[in-house]
Amino acid sequence: MFMHYFKRKLILFFLFFIVLNGCSVIRRGHLLRRQETVDPFILRNRQWKEQISLADQALLDRNFPLALEAFQNALLIKPKQSHPHIEIAKIYLQTQDYEKARDAFSKYIALEPKDRNARNYLGYIHEKLGNYAAAMEQFENSLRINSRDLYALNHLGLAYKQTGRLDDAEVILRKALAIDPICQRTESKNLHNYLALIFQERGDIGEAIAEFRESLRLFHDDVWARQQLGAIFEDKGRHFEAQIQYSKILEIDSENLFAKDRLRALNQISIPNVVKVSPVDIIEIDEEKIIEDGYLVETIYPNADAVILLNQFSHEILTNGQTRYTTHQIIKLLTYRGIKQYDDIAIPYNPDVQYLTVNQARTVLSDGSMHQSEVFNRVTPPGLLEYNLYSDTVWHVISMSALELGCTIEYQISIEDAVASGGENRFWGGFHFQSTNPTLQTNYALRLPRDRGFRWKAVNCMIEPQIVLDNEIVTYLWHYGETPAIREEVGMPNINEVVPRFSFSSFESWDEVSNWYRELAKDRYDFDPKIERIVNNLTSDPEKQHKKIRAIYNFVTGKIRYVGIELGKGAYQPSLASQVLYRRYGDCKDKTTLMISMLNQIGVEAFPVLINPSPFERIDLDIPSTGQFSHLITMIPQQDDEIMWLDPTSETCPFGTLPVSDQGRRVLVVKEETAEFLETPIALPEFNQLIVNIKIVINSDGLVRGEMEILPTGQYDIDYRFTYKQINPINIKQTFAAELNGRFPSLQVDQVHMSDLQNLSVPTWFRIKFHVDRNMMPVANDQFLFLFPGGDFENYAEIFALPERQYSLDLSHPIKVVRSTEIWIPEGWDAILPSEVSENYCFASFGSKYSYEDNMIYAQLSLVVKNPVILPNDYPVAKEFFDQLVREDQKYFILQKKIGGT
Repeated sequence: MFMHYFKRKLILFFLFFIVLNGCSVIRRGHLLRRQETVDPFILRNRQWKEQISLADQALLDRNFPLALEAFQNALLIKPKQSHPHIEIAKIYLQTQDYEKARDAFSKYIALEPKDRNARNYLGYIHEKLGNYAAAMEQFENSLRINSRDLYALNHLGLAYKQTGRLDDAEVILRKALAIDPICQRTESKNLHNYLALIFQERGDIGEAIAEFRESLRLFHDDVWARQQLGAIFEDKGRHFEAQIQYSKILEIDSENLFAKDRLRALNQISIPNVVKVSPVDIIEIDEEKIIEDGYLVETIYPNADAVILLNQFSHEILTNGQTRYTTHQIIKLLTYRGIKQYDDIAIPYNPDVQYLTVNQARTVLSDGSMHQSEVFNRVTPPGLLEYNLYSDTVWHVISMSALELGCTIEYQISIEDAVASGGENRFWGGFHFQSTNPTLQTNYALRLPRDRGFRWKAVNCMIEPQIVLDNEIVTYLWHYGETPAIREEVGMPNINEVVPRFSFSSFESWDEVSNWYRELAKDRYDFDPKIERIVNNLTSDPEKQHKKIRAIYNFVTGKIRYVGIELGKGAYQPSLASQVLYRRYGDCKDKTTLMISMLNQIGVEAFPVLINPSPFERIDLDIPSTGQFSHLITMIPQQDDEIMWLDPTSETCPFGTLPVSDQGRRVLVVKEETAEFLETPIALPEFNQLIVNIKIVINSDGLVRGEMEILPTGQYDIDYRFTYKQINPINIKQTFAAELNGRFPSLQVDQVHMSDLQNLSVPTWFRIKFHVDRNMMPVANDQFLFLFPGGDFENYAEIFALPERQYSLDLSHPIKVVRSTEIWIPEGWDAILPSEVSENYCFASFGSKYSYEDNMIYAQLSLVVKNPVILPNDYPVAKEFFDQLVREDQKYFILQKKIGGT
């Protein structure tokens, strides 16, 4: 019974054990676990992760087919998961399967409608497929999510352009430009290119060129932009500029087939002469006799490089207002410098409105043989390629052939207006009777209808014209005899102030000149909501009118970049103020027009001012003419007869300062009724000040450590801002090191801190830390020479190199320079200092101070230029003065050990 009970208990225990251990079964003598029950959700999630992991690894291995298959398998498991959709879309995009990429991105966006990056991708794909309407939809949706998305703004602008919505395209791209004005972000790299395409499609070629050039300024290696610019120049017949762009492309990519092909084609093009212009024959001359008589000129002028045997200009104005003129020169070349001077003859003209013909271009050798020149090119005048200037004026260049010492060249070129003006156009001009080479005879002939009145004036000479009447035509002949060569000097007056010449103009009065510009500009001071909004934002905080004017000036000067587009009427008439603001660029008259419009909104009366800045000639009140002006600034009348002068063209000129080129000039203020002439002020030396503070510590082992502080004001501020804002910050230490190494060989710059050069409201300053391993020259036992920091005045040695001068010397403007130096020397050392100097004259003064106390040497050198124009009679004294200043700038002190170490 016990055994039966025991067996029953054992069976129950065994069953209980089986229950507790998960219902194990015995199979083939082994105890195995039974298959677990798995949750389908967990299983699916595990499988999904396995596929994602497989896909991610395949992407790392760049195995796109496997990655695509794995992501697609993952979608079979979880079809509404967005991650596989975006990854599939990216794979199709990377493999350039754009249609499948489009579909994949669309599915993803249906799941994630607020992902603007995905919308930008999809918009880009639509661009690639040519569906710009669909692209616009995606970019517009992206901007609803983030209105400052630069990628969406740029590509939406392009999409608008591609669908013909040019105005909308420009608006959108301007928004992008306001966010990233210097295109630092990758998304903005093509911003100016897109704007250029818009202008090009509108036919605004000057603006298109400006935008492409701005793009190349920011991205020098943009081959596509250079191709577009080259194509524009080709289309306009500006083959030289096109060749420059294609040559630049080959510098970037030497194997570029497009550039090679275009250069090859351009080299084979000859410029067609559409209309043959016959010479204006007013003065009869015997060219062969002039050439024959010039065979002995080298004995008369043994130091000349060339002698001008004939300098003749014939000018004709027809009854219909059409202008024709011929320039004719015969020149004997005596030296290789003379050959270099005349190997290319450049004649400026406007091919859009003028015809040009080379009537004669030949070289006559000493043996009498003759060689015709047949190589002609159109080129852009120097300066326009380097600066933001775009003009329809070109140079027609004749390459003279077979040049050798003693040969004579002759060229005759005629130009005439393509279209008659109707006889209403005003005319003006002038002619020099002297040049940098000796001239044997000069003739100027002017033939015009008898009823076309004009006034003329001889300057620096006594000359009267011969007047010939022929019915209703009158001819004026000015003849001038032999003149020596002008001896050019550094800082000499403008050539018009020293040479014999005459000028003429058909303007009757200065009121007429003033009215001429007022009529051109009267409708250009327009006002729109955008100008109003910006003015309100700029002037919302300042309480005083003066601060409001400053805010507007700083905006126009700093935010509207200078671009001069002198094409057609645009060479004289300003753009609409709203257009200047919209495009954020313009020339002097455009920027002035915008500023006056903005000032008018805050109740400030301002006027445009015509000016001819230095170094150009001064205004001659006896000859009213628009041709006497080349620049436009702004005048604001103030209380108590004070005047505020503003030049918004100078991008680094702080408010309240005029560039020195605008100072001391007679200007024409364009007002409502009559012309008003005023004189711009000349700043005192204290307003053009350069303060340099230097602190130096000399260690006992000869190591020199120092700090320099530079504080410029006035014109120095303008120049420092302009110079150093062009330098990449990563190169700024290297730049200062190169400048300071002239005084401290092996100097190394450790740190450079500077003010914000873009902010015109913040004074300019620089702080430089540097060190030099050794800057002392041993002269004896325990004695060393140490040069004071200098070099600020070394340029005066070159300026005053001549022993005497024929003309006055213009040092540009009054200045004040103060350089103070503190030098700490090691303990146990002493210093022997140079003697102090002080000089004071009517034109300038300078002084030096030296002191030594408690191991610290103090040195100061100061210069004040009071009257920058030095007359020839004062030049010898001025030369000695500035030579002494240069010597003082090179002073040194002696560092020696104290005797006994005390």
